[in-house]
Amino acid sequence: MTESPETNLCPPRLKELMDNTINKLSNDCTSLLGKNFGITKPIIEITTLKEFINSNEENYFLIKTGLEDSYDGYIPSIIQLRDAIKISCVLLGFEEKDIKERIHKEHLDTDCTDAITEFSRQFSGIIDSVFRNKLPKPVHAKLSLCTAFHKDNAKEILHDIFSDEFISLSSLLLIQGFDTGKFNMFFPIESVEEFFGETVHAKSANILVTDDSSTDIRVIKRYLSNTPFRVITAHNANETFAVLQREKIQLILLDCILPEQSGIEICRNIKKTPYTKGIPLIMMSGKPTHETVIESLKAGARDFLVKPFNKERLLQKIDKYKPKKKLAALF
Repeated sequence: MTESPETNLCPPRLKELMDNTINKLSNDCTSLLGKNFGITKPIIEITTLKEFINSNEENYFLIKTGLEDSYDGYIPSIIQLRDAIKISCVLLGFEEKDIKERIHKEHLDTDCTDAITEFSRQFSGIIDSVFRNKLPKPVHAKLSLCTAFHKDNAKEILHDIFSDEFISLSSLLLIQGFDTGKFNMFFPIESVEEFFGETVHAKSANILVTDDSSTDIRVIKRYLSNTPFRVITAHNANETFAVLQREKIQLILLDCILPEQSGIEICRNIKKTPYTKGIPLIMMSGKPTHETVIESLKAGARDFLVKPFNKERLLQKIDKYKPKKKLAALF
């Protein structure tokens, strides 16, 4: 995990959202369980779920809360399996001796699974109540998945978010009458700017992404969320040139197939225009042909990116054309 000062990771409004979420969970889960339930002040880091899982040897329980309406993404919360057992057994009214025996065996039977599933629904509902009051746009948070898992099947369970970067909140989990547990909640970095217009790290370069697919744009934004690159988007030729007139752009990612005017035609026009012709341009396509690649390069594209691509491939391409820092002049 890469540690960073909390002040860099948590812009003010995000910090307030995190604090409100933790406080609300502590208070409402206490009422739900009938026992004092507490989540301590968290240690905050930037990490991936892959890094988190690989650095621990626990059996876990996942509560994956999905965001809908104006936002899209997931907030995974991970507790130790033995804490999931504690919670389910308390909800079922088991005797303390029976609970401790189940914790020792890490046994989550059908009744306990039903109980922790209902707790997970309530847990996601608590997050929903905070987010509805604190976010500027309409949002609905609801339970997407809850399940026990371990290191060996983590990639399968977390496949769609396994390598994504998150702001991680690592806390102690306190349940009255039991040993201290661990609690981890993960805020998707790309959502920080969507929530409040705040950024985790300063952006030093603007990349224009022209694509009519909102899904593909969202993927690129997610891949570049924890990088120095600020993503500015357009969906067609008119929007592309409007952005180029008002923003200083260091790199363009341009889809081949667009409405009204193709990406190759837009590329030709960009390269004919004095104030934009020097901007490096990478063409993208999900179904490229040999002729398409040749036409793109003849039109002035510097490189070609085949969809779908992973984060590593995107950064590899971008790194070749990103602005180089100028050396300080002595005279």
